Amino acid sequence: MSKELDQILAGMPVDFADPAQDFSRTRAQMAPLHGHPVAADTAVQSVELGGVHCAWLSRPSNDPSRGAVVFLHGGAFVSCTLADYLFYAEFIADAAGLPVLIVDYRLAPEHQFPAPLDDCVNAYLGLLDDGHDPRRLILMGDSCGGGMALATVARAHGSGRRTPAGLVSLSGWLDLDTAGYAPGYSGRRDPFVTEGFLRARARDYLGPAGDLHHPWASPARGELGGLPPLLLQVGEVDVCRLDAERLGERAGPAGVDVSVDVIIGGVHGVQGLVGMGVPEAVVAWAAVRRFIDRLLGE
Repeated sequence: MSKELDQILAGMPVDFADPAQDFSRTRAQMAPLHGHPVAADTAVQSVELGGVHCAWLSRPSNDPSRGAVVFLHGGAFVSCTLADYLFYAEFIADAAGLPVLIVDYRLAPEHQFPAPLDDCVNAYLGLLDDGHDPRRLILMGDSCGGGMALATVARAHGSGRRTPAGLVSLSGWLDLDTAGYAPGYSGRRDPFVTEGFLRARARDYLGPAGDLHHPWASPARGELGGLPPLLLQVGEVDVCRLDAERLGERAGPAGVDVSVDVIIGGVHGVQGLVGMGVPEAVVAWAAVRRFIDRLLGE
C-alpha cells in the first residue's frame, strides 16, 4: 500500500460502514466524501433521457467524436445524487478523454428495486433513442453502480436492444448475496465497506422480503451470453473482489470478453481517490483508459 493511501485510511472513522447503521447514517457518512467542486472549465448540462434526469459533463480535452461514457454512480443504493458525483464524473472525463453522461437514478429505501435500475435502463435506452450509436458508448459504474451497469446491459440485451461497446465495473457490487465474502485479503481489512454493511444496504434496496438472487438485482448470477467486453476492476482487499472473480470465472466460458483487474494495494472505491494523488488510483485509471482505447480507438 502506498503511503498516500495509508494516510487517507488512517483518517477514516472507525465506525465507517458499521453493519448496524441505517440508511440515514450512511448518507451522513457518505456526504463528506462527495460533492466536491469541479473545475471552472468543466461544462455541465442537464438533460432528460427516457424520462430520467441526467447531466452531460465534459472537459476541454474530451473528444466526443470518439464516443461517450454513461456513468452510474455508487453510494450503496441509498446515498448521493447526480450533483454529488459531478467531481467523480470529472475524473472519468479526464481519464477516458470522453464526455460523461451521469444518471440521476432514484435512491432506496424511498424507491426500492427495481425503480433505481429502471431509471438506469430508461436513461440508456433514451440515449439510444436520441440517436447515440451504442458502438461508441462505454457503460461504467462504481460499487452498486457497477452492478446496475451490468444489469442494465443484461436487460437491454434481453429486450433485443443494442448493448454498448463495453462495460467498466469499478469495485462493482455485482451479487447482493454476500454469503462467503472474505473479511479481507493479505491479512488486511477493507475500511470502506464491510460484509454486514452491504447486507443491510441490500435490504434497503430490495426490501425485507426481496430476492437476493434475482438476476436484475444480482446480475452476476444472470445470463451472460451476448454481453459486451467487461472490465471488472477491484482493489486487492476490496470486499467486492469476490464478485469480480466469480463473475470472471462464469463470463469467459459464456463467450464474454472479460478482464478481472485487481489493483495491488487497493481498497473498495480506490478509483475515487485519484484526485488526492493516490498511486493505486492512478494505476487503476490507466488500465481503464487502455480498455476504452482498445474498444473505441485511441
